[in-house]
Amino acid sequence: MLDDCLNYLCERMNQSLRPAFDLAEELVVVSPPSGTETTGQVTTENRILVFLSNLERDPFSKPGLVPGGQTRQRVALTSKPLYLTLSVVIAANFSGSNASGANYSDGLKVLSHLLAFFHRNPVFHRQNAPDLPEDIEQIAMEMESIPGNELSHMWSMLGSKYLPSCVYRVRVAIPDSETILTQTGRLGTTDPSIYRKGE
Repeated sequence: MLDDCLNYLCERMNQSLRPAFDLAEELVVVSPPSGTETTGQVTTENRILVFLSNLERDPFSKPGLVPGGQTRQRVALTSKPLYLTLSVVIAANFSGSNASGANYSDGLKVLSHLLAFFHRNPVFHRQNAPDLPEDIEQIAMEMESIPGNELSHMWSMLGSKYLPSCVYRVRVAIPDSETILTQTGRLGTTDPSIYRKGE
């Protein structure tokens, strides 16, 4: 579910950037600021990085059961909707290594575009975004203002140099957490030794 949320936001950003900058490839990737130029097979140099910096349960979201479907003699119980608040960082990993510093300037230009995009599109729901992942009902974006000392601490904790970035509080509504528990399939980027032998 967390991966679905970040991947969906990543795709929406790429959809907005492609025509604006005449791009042939994706510029936004889900990746931490690892300090390396590649993450697996995905390059992170001269890219917009999207990653999770914090996760909280919405204070108004209470766990429990509510009546669901009803048969002739029984009322089925289902989990209450799950509401989460994510802190999502959108960072421009563009270096100014060339003589003109054009790469760094390009990164700021792209970041500015994304700020405007989310200002105009702060909420994604079934009516305006029918392609939302099945397990997510709504995504609401709100830009955070982080004091300089907290910002410095965050980048230090991540083990990375500071990158031009913005942080959004992303509120996610998940109507049925059971769908997450029934997801199956292998993990894509983990050491194969964790799997059962013979599979």
